[in-house]
Parts: sequence; structure tokens; C-alpha cells
Amino acid sequence: MVIIASIALTAGVVKAAGMTADWLKVGTQGEGGVTFFNGTIINETTGDNDADNPVTFGDNVRIDGRVYRGATAGTADTLPFIVNDNMQVTGTLTVAGLSGDGVVNTANIADGAITAAKLADGAITTADLADDSVTADKIVESTITTTEIYNETIITQDLAGGSVTASAENYGTATQTTTENPPDYDTLDGSVTMATDDSTLFCMFSGVFGNNMIGGHARAVLVVDGSPITHTIRRGTSAGADDIFTLATSALVDVDAGEHVVTVGFNTADAGSQVSVYNNTLDCIELKK
Repeated sequence: MVIIASIALTAGVVKAAGMTADWLKVGTQGEGGVTFFNGTIINETTGDNDADNPVTFGDNVRIDGRVYRGATAGTADTLPFIVNDNMQVTGTLTVAGLSGDGVVNTANIADGAITAAKLADGAITTADLADDSVTADKIVESTITTTEIYNETIITQDLAGGSVTASAENYGTATQTTTENPPDYDTLDGSVTMATDDSTLFCMFSGVFGNNMIGGHARAVLVVDGSPITHTIRRGTSAGADDIFTLATSALVDVDAGEHVVTVGFNTADAGSQVSVYNNTLDCIELKK
């Protein structure tokens, strides 16, 4: 009777006031065991510094359900599940969305991880790009081709002046003359001076010429930085003395970065004759990469 009464008393005390123990073992090797906590587990100790001591699990933890914070699962409440430390995931991480500054940056994106095929149409527009954020040195050669640029993706308002091409023009209306014979030549007063990148110049010239000799000739050639571009030599003939005709020539010229002077040389192949140049125009366009 004493034993029965003691057990009953102990059960009543435990039910009414709880139980304190230095340790508790549930289950055995090979058998396991189940502990039911119909409530909340809290570490009520604070230590010497009145710290908020956490509940500590001293082994690997297996959770067969979902982990969430608050009274109900899901994202409808304002109680996010917070991990207050660095986290490593050895498997695949699937998320419905990412937020926060610096979550994705160039340092944690593998080379080639983002390709044109992975970007939805219109996913990146000019409005999404900071000024000067995309420069030539950041684009791998042939990464972007004309087939990957949709109509109106880049419009003229998005391009800084001179970012794609630069141009210069000179023209003259005063009559200029020469009696020089090849290989010597005079140069027209009008010239074009351009500061360029390491790029290509497209230069075009046209002018009205005449020779004071019946059947006399006039020749014109583009001259870049003092060197005649021989394949641009053009020749015309005056049917009568001082009859006029038009000469035109053009060329693509590769130039290094720096300042360049383009002009037009002119002469006559007929000794003793004089060539005259009247209205003329010289245009140069820098074709940048």
C-alpha cells in the first residue's frame, strides 16, 4: 500500500508541478524511443551575463517535417524563419525568390553560368543597366551578335555622342591650282583632323577639276598622315582647255589611337599643263568597334 501510495503521489506531483532532472534517456540501442513534447522547448538558464542561452542539440538533427516559425506554416505571416549564421547546402537549393543586396554578384556567378538562352525575352533592358556598366572590355568577343539584339533594344537615345562613330568634314570653294607631276603633288587647303581610337576611318572625297590643256589630265589621291593611299588615285581628262569634270574616291584606312590628318593630293600627268580644283568636299567617319 505504501508503494502504491508513493507512486500515485509522485505521478500527481509530476503532473501538477513538472519534473526536474539532470539528464533523461529515452529508448535504447536498436530499439529507439519517442518523446512527446506537446508544447514548447525552452532553455530558461541565463548564465552569469544574463545571456539568452539557446537550446543546444549536441548531435546531428533529423527533422521529418517542415521547419517554420510562428503558429502556422507558410509565408502569409510576418514571421520569417531566420538562420543567424553562415549556411552551407551540400545539395541542390531551390527557392521561390531571392532578395537582399549582394545576394547575386559577379564573384559568386561561375563563368558561363548566365547565357542568352537562360534570359527571358526582355529580361534585361537598357533601363536595367547603369550608365557605363557595360563596356567593351566586359564583353567577350562575339558574345553578342546582331541576331541576339531585338528591334529597338538599343535606341539612339541610349548611345553617347561619338560612342559608335565620329565624323569630320571639310570643303572648299576657292580655286586651287598646281603644275606638279607624279610622284610630286600639292595638297588641297582643306584637310580633316581627327582624334581616333585604334579603329578604321572611312574617307570620301569628290571635287570638280579641270586642265588648261586639251586632253589634259588631273589626278587626285587621299593622303593620311602624309602618306598617299595609292589605291585611291583617280584620274580624269579635260576634253577641251579648262573643261571641267568630277573626280571621286574613297577608302577604308586602319589607324592607331591618336590624332590623324587626312587631306587630298592633286597633280597632273602632263608636263607643262596646269590643273585647277574648284568646289570639293572631304568627309571622314571613324568606325569604332
